[in-house]
Amino acid sequence: MNIKLNEQYFEKLDQELNLIPITYDFAFKKLFRSNLDILRDFLKAVIPLDITEDCKIRLMDGELPKENKNEKQKVIDVYVVLDGKIYVDIEMNRSKFENILERNIKYKDKLSSMIPEVGEDIKKLKDKKLYQINLNAHPKEEIIDDIVVLYGLKSKKIYSSNECMIVKGLEKYRKLYYSGIKEEDVIWLTALTSKSFSELYKIISQILPEKKLKRFMEGAINMSKDEFVLHEWNKELFDNLVKYNEIENATNEGKALGLAEGKSLGLAEGKSLGIKETTMKIAKNMLKENIDLKTISKVTGLTVENIQNIK
Repeated sequence: MNIKLNEQYFEKLDQELNLIPITYDFAFKKLFRSNLDILRDFLKAVIPLDITEDCKIRLMDGELPKENKNEKQKVIDVYVVLDGKIYVDIEMNRSKFENILERNIKYKDKLSSMIPEVGEDIKKLKDKKLYQINLNAHPKEEIIDDIVVLYGLKSKKIYSSNECMIVKGLEKYRKLYYSGIKEEDVIWLTALTSKSFSELYKIISQILPEKKLKRFMEGAINMSKDEFVLHEWNKELFDNLVKYNEIENATNEGKALGLAEGKSLGLAEGKSLGIKETTMKIAKNMLKENIDLKTISKVTGLTVENIQNIK
């Protein structure tokens, strides 16, 4: 592909082709799986590790083991290993972190179970590290940067830092960038949120040398033309539009009930929901204390079956 590395070229391209957001997981996979050396540069900037330029990077199988025969296939976004001992799972999320936390914890735990090799000395596991990077693109993500490790609430001690989840709120990094903070990790994470080819070029050209820059921009163009990625992206846009219309219709129908009736209905439902929510919280807390189901049922009024579902 014969592209020109200047702003005018990409400004003209923006009139002909839309950049599919790199924060869309299929787009992220397509772009970085085919540019592993650039992915290594990205990881070097966003992970608190001393990764060298000659560090070997290898793409790993992203399919997670099934817990039972009826479980559907689970494939993580991008999974690589650096120098044979640093395992990195990168998850691109367009939902808030709190909504996908439990799922990603399970993903990390499954990956952890796959790291030990048959017959491997258990002492060697101390030299291996597992990082799960959560790149969260939700516009209202509250977290900007966090690291989750195995931590003792009573002892105030970190028991393991060899396995951790790194959380990055991309939209907040974008705000940092446009407020004047141009550190390497901020530039990289802001580049992922680019709205156009010209914006992506302006941002990423600050940290990538010419050869890698050209390959990265070519990859972004090819990814935005890829029929599969385009189909899936358009499908997601359509599904989101349907959800939005359903919510709008429901809101309008609610307004049509009338203010007086709406207030009455809202108070009654609010009270009912509040009681139900409180009961659920009590049941969850009692489950955490390993109290038997029959006792919980007597206290809360919930059936044993309902409590089992909560558990």
